[in-house]
Amino acid sequence: MGTSQRHPFDGVYGLGRHREDIRLRRGGEDFTVSADIAFVGDIHGNLSALRGLCDVLTARGGPHAIFLGDYINKGAQSAEVVKELLGYAGSGHATLLRGNHEAALLDALDTGDLTAFLKMGGAMTIRSYVGAKVGPDVLSDFRASFPNEHLDGMRHMPETCESNDFIARHTPPSASTRKYRISAHLVVGKLPRIGPSSAQLDTGCGSDDGRLTALLWPSLDYVQVDAHGSIVTG
Repeated sequence: MGTSQRHPFDGVYGLGRHREDIRLRRGGEDFTVSADIAFVGDIHGNLSALRGLCDVLTARGGPHAIFLGDYINKGAQSAEVVKELLGYAGSGHATLLRGNHEAALLDALDTGDLTAFLKMGGAMTIRSYVGAKVGPDVLSDFRASFPNEHLDGMRHMPETCESNDFIARHTPPSASTRKYRISAHLVVGKLPRIGPSSAQLDTGCGSDDGRLTALLWPSLDYVQVDAHGSIVTG
C-alpha cells in the first residue's frame, strides 16, 4: 500500500503518546473511539483490496475505521465485502456510512425498479448475491438471496459521522463548515486529494488499476493498496 512521505505515528501523534479518546456522532448516536482513526474510500466490491488494507491498518495499531460508503457494484464480490464490513462494525472496530450505491440498492428493493441500480453497475452486485445463474425474474431472485442482516445493516447506516474537528460523509460536505471535510464518491485519480481543509479519498477501487485509500487521522497521512490488496509504495 502506498504512503506519502509524512510519517503518521511519530512526533506529537506517536503511538507512545497518550491522547484523549474522540467523541463522535453518527446519525443520532454519540459514541467514543480511540484518538486514531482511518477513513476509507470507495471499495466497490473488491474484497482483496479491503482485506489488504485492513491488514495494513491492523499492523499500524488498528485505528477505528470509518468507511465512507459505496461498498458494492463494479467489482465481483459485493456480497462478501458487505458481510465482512458488517462483521467489523458489529465488533465495534468500524463505522459504516451509506454511499449513493447502497442508497440505490435500497431504493431498488423498496420500489421494485432495478433500472437506476443496473445503470450504476448493479448487475455485478446481483450476481454476487444470486450466483452465476440469475433467472428471468431478476428482482425476485435478488430479493430472495439478499440476507436480512445486510438489508438491516444498510438501512441503519448513517450518512454522516463527525467530531468537534471533522465531518465525514460519502459525498463532499458543505464547504461552509469550519470542520475538516472528508469524503469519497468523486474519483480523484490514483492519489487522494488531501488539502488544508478537506480530503477526497475515492482512488478508483473496483477497477483493475484502482486503489483503495485510507486517510489516517489526525496526521493526514494516507496508506493505499492496489486491486490485489498489495501495499502501494509509490
